[in-house]
Amino acid sequence: MEEIRFSVKMKVNTMYRFLMYHGYVGVSGIINLVISGGALVMLIAGVGDTTASKVALGIIAALFTVINPLYLYYKAAKQVKLTPMFAKPLEYRIDEEGLTVSQEEEALTVTWDELRRVVETSKDFYVYLSLTRAYIFPKEDVGEAQAALREAVRTHTKPQICKCKLK
Repeated sequence: MEEIRFSVKMKVNTMYRFLMYHGYVGVSGIINLVISGGALVMLIAGVGDTTASKVALGIIAALFTVINPLYLYYKAAKQVKLTPMFAKPLEYRIDEEGLTVSQEEEALTVTWDELRRVVETSKDFYVYLSLTRAYIFPKEDVGEAQAALREAVRTHTKPQICKCKLK
């Protein structure tokens, strides 16, 4: 396997995409959207006689479609700004051993068997180390090595872990 190297400087939009993915993909995300959609349908259908019930339905309708995405953007901006690790680019090296992340003199290697899941979206790769902790690789930063990264993950992990696109 050829060694893959790239650098990632975390941006607010990249973190926002991860938070939106994490919050809206899966059963809980679908349920949240159904609740908001149901409240919107009820509001349009005229359910509720009082102004208070209409306001409540409006808030519920906006909760997961407007309010939560705005909150997640705020959270992403705050996290990128306040996390010292994101102040400088992270250097990644992927090889036979696994994935090594480094910044200045610090380095950490994660072996292939420590990965819990790898997901590819239209703009990013998410390499999960636990249910909520992941390395975020924006495709624009991975660049020409996207195909090599996909192949490395497929080669070194179990099929159920790799949720990469077939390209």
